[in-house]
Amino acid sequence: MAKRGSVLRVVSKEELEGALAQGFLAPIEPLAGKPIACTDVRELVAAAHEQGAAAVCDLSVVGTACAAVRLGADVAFAPAAAAGKTLVWVARGEQSVADVARWLLSAGREAGDEEMALLEQRARAWRSSSDAAQVVASYLVCHPRVESVAYPGLRSDPSYEIASRTLENGFGPLVDVRLVGEDSWRRITCTPDDPMTQVARLEQRLRERLS
Repeated sequence: MAKRGSVLRVVSKEELEGALAQGFLAPIEPLAGKPIACTDVRELVAAAHEQGAAAVCDLSVVGTACAAVRLGADVAFAPAAAAGKTLVWVARGEQSVADVARWLLSAGREAGDEEMALLEQRARAWRSSSDAAQVVASYLVCHPRVESVAYPGLRSDPSYEIASRTLENGFGPLVDVRLVGEDSWRRITCTPDDPMTQVARLEQRLRERLS
């Protein structure tokens, strides 16, 4: 499941920190903020490269569901299953590769069957939780006690178009909601479980004002 144009390696926390100290970096997160929104990775990568910075994409929130390297990032990383280990996707085939990428290409070890199985598992969980979040977000949009809903999978969401070309296999489990009469946003993290069961639980919480 390594992205085209990248090498997938397993490195230690210390090796990753050492690589990130190699030069001028531009950190990027595909999903960030509250209310939640999808970042335009391609645009931020282009801006970073124009400034001479390496574009490093943190996939901790999305797991692996972002084609960061295909969109131009020099490096993307996410936690591995083993404690203290990190999965890193390193760009290859470039005429000039950022120092951080060159450093990581010789660090750690190549990903093996265990890491491939982990990525498959994460992809399934992401898909299922995204499907559930889509149902929950659509339900909330129509709820009389809800003022606003932020979810990149809604066509009405400002980051929908960006999310459609940035995220893979769904739009993620995070739904932010603002209730009528409130100024702050509340976050709902959906799970791979049955979405209608989650909606029923949410309705009960809404009766209690999500407290």
